[in-house]
Amino acid sequence: MPESNDILNDINRVFIPCRTILEMEILTSLFLESKNYSLLKDVPTSHPTSQELIKLFNVTDIEPLERILKHFIDVIIEKLKPIVMYQRNFHDRFRMGNIVANSKTRLCLLLALHRLKLKFLVIKDFLDKFERDRFSLIKFQTTDIINLDFTEVFYDYYYEKNKMNLKLMLSSKRASERVSKLLDTSKSITNDDIYNAITFKNLSDNNTRIKFIMRELKASLFICKMMFAKIDVYYPFSLGKELDVNYEEIMISQDFIPVLVPAINKCMHKKNFDQLNQCLKAFNFMLDKALDGINYAIEIASGGQINLAQNEMIFTTGNIFSI
Repeated sequence: MPESNDILNDINRVFIPCRTILEMEILTSLFLESKNYSLLKDVPTSHPTSQELIKLFNVTDIEPLERILKHFIDVIIEKLKPIVMYQRNFHDRFRMGNIVANSKTRLCLLLALHRLKLKFLVIKDFLDKFERDRFSLIKFQTTDIINLDFTEVFYDYYYEKNKMNLKLMLSSKRASERVSKLLDTSKSITNDDIYNAITFKNLSDNNTRIKFIMRELKASLFICKMMFAKIDVYYPFSLGKELDVNYEEIMISQDFIPVLVPAINKCMHKKNFDQLNQCLKAFNFMLDKALDGINYAIEIASGGQINLAQNEMIFTTGNIFSI
């Protein structure tokens, strides 16, 4: 991963201070291995305490994991301020935002949105290359892929790109000496712990591969929703008044990745290219909606100061999309 001032700046200014976002991804993904996302869906609107979340995640008396949840709720979320939008009367609270978009209180929210968008852009990047190569999987071939099964290649591409991004974000070697000295890892999860926990997934079944990717997306979505709820934004991915289109539901819909990836795989095996084109058209339509919703949430989180194109990111991603 090439060095650059942009990468060093984001590592020291964002990735290190907001590492709790990655730690929360681990905990949430592990929770979703055995629990349904429906148990988390309405949690943000209840504004849970750290103790309530510790109990829900069943990590009581596991000190490193308790510390993550306490820091996320009591420090990261507690610092969030209402967004400059309009005066709002929520229950018995009257609130009006007054905060600069890129202030330290907002960085962790922007990083959570960055991670969510990155995951969808990795999927989009794979599909774009797949279609550009006229439905060929040859260029994606690795030593671990033998039969070039679409679902397996799709998962492998997502998995490897996510690992590349985590290596960039967790690279303590690029951190300044001053910042490194401030880090106390004696009773916390280390960078290696985070990297190994998120990437230790050698899955051999297509169904579990898709479930893994869905857990990844749901984990990031949950973290974003928790943070937006603190600032009284309960539908951050809905475009303006277009509440009849639920962009959040599209992201994790069973009719999206869980259905369309196996359908594309089936079309590839049967060489049914007419139906394959229809599946890809549906996939790209839902993918575009998901990315539009995330871009809108980024605009909301930044008070209208960050407006991204579909393929643009908030923070640096190194060269993961160019190799």
